[in-house]
Amino acid sequence: MMRVLVISDIHDRLESIGKLKRVVGDVDQVVILGDIVSPFTLKTILNEVNPNVMGVFGNNDGDKELLKRISPNVTEQPMELLFDAFKAIAFHGFKSVDLTKKIVYSLCTSTQRYYDIVLYGHTHMYDLSLVNDCLVLNPGALSGYLTSMESYAILSIEGNKVKAEVYDLTNGTLLKVLTLVKP
Repeated sequence: MMRVLVISDIHDRLESIGKLKRVVGDVDQVVILGDIVSPFTLKTILNEVNPNVMGVFGNNDGDKELLKRISPNVTEQPMELLFDAFKAIAFHGFKSVDLTKKIVYSLCTSTQRYYDIVLYGHTHMYDLSLVNDCLVLNPGALSGYLTSMESYAILSIEGNKVKAEVYDLTNGTLLKVLTLVKP
């Protein structure tokens, strides 16, 4: 089984990264959905959480060239990912919360739908739902900024089954869980 940590909107909050390492345990990969902000934050994730990081830039990321040098697998959005049998797309967001959600919904309801999983950030609010047998996941803001909660998500992937869990980092509460099985 592959365990993937999905985080977004870190905004240089290093204390959240420290808490995250203590509660998450071992993961195979980290996917960052933007707004890391500074290179020192990305270095902290690589050194303290897991060196296997992929991700996209957000609207608040600073020195993108230095971020790319630190981890070449963090790049402009969107990013296509493959988790066993599941095709995923990862992005931060586009302008407003409303526009971002319209794009997410469109990707899942298209008559020529290509992706099984849509990962996004930007809104600072977690979102975990199934739309037309498409798993939608926004882990919320790891920083907790603009919300009262620091949150993250774990994807557990095995063959044709993916389980998504969203957690409140502050108190360890499992907020929501969904499973998608591909025929």
